[in-house]
Amino acid sequence: MFGTHNAQSVASVIELSNGDHTGFEFQRLYGMGEALGDILVSERMAPVCIYAPVGSYEDLLPYLVRRMLENGANTSFVHKLREEKNDAHDLTLDMIAELKMREQHTHSQIPLPRYIYPDRINSAGLDLSAASVRGNFQTSLPKLYAASLIGGVDFRSQVPVRIPLPGAVFENAGEIWEATPAEIAPVFAASRDGFKEWSKISVKKRADILRRIADLLERNREKYIALLRSEAGRTIADAISELREAADFCRYYAVQGEKLFDENGMEMKGPTGESNILYLTPRGTFICISPWNFPLAIFMGQIVAALMGGNAVIAKPAEQTSVIAYEAVKLMNEAGIPKRTLNLMIGDGKIGSALVSHEDVAGVVFTGSTETAKNINRSLANKDGAIAPLIAETGGQNAMIVDSSALLEQVVDDVVLSAFGSAGQRCSALRVLYVQEEIADRLIELLEGAMAELKLGDPREYSTDIGPVIDANALRVLEEHQDYLKSFSKQIAVAPKPDNLNGYYFAPAAYEIDSIRRLKREVFGPVLHVIRYRLKDKNKIIDEINSTGYGLTFGLHSRLENQFDKTAAKIHAGNIYINRSVIGAVVGVQPFGGIGLSGTGPKAGGPYYLQRFAHEKTITINTTATGGNLSLIGLEDI
Repeated sequence: MFGTHNAQSVASVIELSNGDHTGFEFQRLYGMGEALGDILVSERMAPVCIYAPVGSYEDLLPYLVRRMLENGANTSFVHKLREEKNDAHDLTLDMIAELKMREQHTHSQIPLPRYIYPDRINSAGLDLSAASVRGNFQTSLPKLYAASLIGGVDFRSQVPVRIPLPGAVFENAGEIWEATPAEIAPVFAASRDGFKEWSKISVKKRADILRRIADLLERNREKYIALLRSEAGRTIADAISELREAADFCRYYAVQGEKLFDENGMEMKGPTGESNILYLTPRGTFICISPWNFPLAIFMGQIVAALMGGNAVIAKPAEQTSVIAYEAVKLMNEAGIPKRTLNLMIGDGKIGSALVSHEDVAGVVFTGSTETAKNINRSLANKDGAIAPLIAETGGQNAMIVDSSALLEQVVDDVVLSAFGSAGQRCSALRVLYVQEEIADRLIELLEGAMAELKLGDPREYSTDIGPVIDANALRVLEEHQDYLKSFSKQIAVAPKPDNLNGYYFAPAAYEIDSIRRLKREVFGPVLHVIRYRLKDKNKIIDEINSTGYGLTFGLHSRLENQFDKTAAKIHAGNIYINRSVIGAVVGVQPFGGIGLSGTGPKAGGPYYLQRFAHEKTITINTTATGGNLSLIGLEDI
């Protein structure tokens, strides 16, 4: 069956049939393509079926609008057919044959994905929908076993893997440290030496090293993707996206840094007789504390930002993902980062607390829980030495509002991705879904069906949609929250969980609740809370969302364009997404970070981020002392 109103498409099918017109038919929409259909039937070239869409108003209206837009487009065959200037030859051109005749097959005004950004190379992706690409990629991934890991869990056996002492594994990986809180003095001594060396390196060289890091990441992507799957439980799609984000951070900050940290400084315009130049200079040693949920992208993003500013770094990764951090530091050393400039500190939260309290700390970059960020802030306030800035990105009680005009099929796709993608272990993940009461029942029905199709399983398998949560404690917190929800909420759906899974797996779940006030804090995992609302109460629920104090991501699904700006203006959130998912911010395109309880700013991957890693220095010279502004003498009176 061939559904078309296009004469060229019809002619192509007839030609390909080699005179045998049996076994197929053409289809046309009722009220369209009548003349073409009549010719086919009268000349007995093929049978023609006339179809009409049948269904409810909600289903039919979007369908008919799409058909009208397609057939009304200037490039549409139906539209061209009505124009007298187009003859039969123009209408039946074989576009494929025409393309083959061209020497140039790319549009001069449309760059390839690798070159969409004017000042940097885009990270390389993989088309996992192609079986050949998947097969080749799978065979290229190294085989990693529990015995070769330094941290994390083997998700098949659920056996924790211990971190060996530094001398056993870390001897050739730069300055790697494992110590008690009382033994951190040597790492700061090393960092001071590293800062002296690195801060003298030119901005151009620092930027080139960051670009080299990105190149090495992509050159060794199979290794890092395998580590992300084995140690962090990331699915293959999530692992690829994370590696791309890490590479994008390197290249984006390299471009930004070359502009901001120019050795010539920025001339500040003022009255004649003085020269005023503003410079951005390094601060010293930054402590970079990164989470396990993005153990490569956030870990490297924090570090390369601090390094681009000429600072030294002591990096303290999450203890659950020590291997990835270790391998990333080795790669950065290989790219040209001096070993004592970048120090890796392996350990638990006690080590992190000791690091941020040291008097030599020039600044802290942190991604993690709101509670930990507050503790770091207090430590920085109480420590001796200079006052140090805190750049924090924390969690959020992220909400989405769906009004009655929304396209529900698109909403469900975006909700499932936002709430359950990466096992809900993203700070940007959707936690609370507000649905206008007129469409709530239908949306919940679609959501229940979509969740039934999710596959929970081993992240090393391509077919897996949802992998494990990070560890036993994370699983316990989720199970306790689920028990709490069962005491008052209505269960919408729980995704199927295979019986043969070994590891820390939690099946994605959705529950209907009556108020966001039921949620005392963010629960980090694949649990969605659905709330019905009345249209007249929309401003009230926006106030409720804002009253949580969080402000990371927010989503709106609506086809009423006048609601876009109105809603966005009222919501207190760092990232607002309209008619799409609320996860997957792209470096340099959607700078990421929150407000209130969700972070301090500036936004990672944005144009104002690197300035926070620098001091400002202004040099003022009295030019009259050396003869004044000589250019004034040569001015001509126009």
